[in-house]
Amino acid sequence: MEQEVRILSDWLNSHVDQTLVIEKHELSDLDIVHFKLESVEFRSGEDSVDDYLDNALVLRGTGNTLNAAGELVPLPQHSYEIAVSGLRFSPSDDKRFQVQTERAKYILSIEE
Repeated sequence: MEQEVRILSDWLNSHVDQTLVIEKHELSDLDIVHFKLESVEFRSGEDSVDDYLDNALVLRGTGNTLNAAGELVPLPQHSYEIAVSGLRFSPSDDKRFQVQTERAKYILSIEE
């Protein structure tokens, strides 16, 4: 696991049993997820038979997101993946972490 991935994994692990607010900016789309974090795992894309799957941090827990009608709906699975290919991050603190990958920009914060 690369050093940047380990730093993000450590930050996430320090917030297990808390609710994260995950803002994902991809192209012109913005998704906001509220996710009760139970655990964090690293998944290697090399271990997968699916060529689409890259290395990722897999967050385990439960979460909700807003749909197009503005209604809060549960996530379909008890996990949330952050692909870590090309991972970079901005200066962050204990309550907020900004991450840029090849696919998207994420702002992770702790729900107060």
